[in-house]
Amino acid sequence: MMEFREYYWLHRTVFLTGATVGGLLLLQLGFVLWTNWRLRELGHLRERLSRLADGLALLTDTTEAGLAAVVREIQQPGKRAASSRTTSRASVNKRVVAAAKRGADLSHIAQHEALSESEVRLHLKLAEARQRDMPLSIAR
Repeated sequence: MMEFREYYWLHRTVFLTGATVGGLLLLQLGFVLWTNWRLRELGHLRERLSRLADGLALLTDTTEAGLAAVVREIQQPGKRAASSRTTSRASVNKRVVAAAKRGADLSHIAQHEALSESEVRLHLKLAEARQRDMPLSIAR
């Protein structure tokens, strides 16, 4: 123990410099970890804002489509919509997917089906998700 004490006093500037450098490295490591944590939180916040914006866009498009339908009904009070189309969700979904496969534009599909563009996008994404999740034995 006595030898170490003498060695320390002979080279104390080296020990102090090493301790200072080590302390600074620990401090920088702490800053890096803190920054990484904050950036991860920022990523989660961006994801949530993106979902909020998508939901708001869907709500806006649906409201616009609904108000447009109300305006059409008010402008044509005596006429009834003589549509022989079925309105079940499955049939609408099939027609939307078929029209998209034919290459029809989203706005054209939305106008033809009396849906908002966000609803058309939603039908397409749901069909894509069902296709992805479908087992291979059923897909054949």
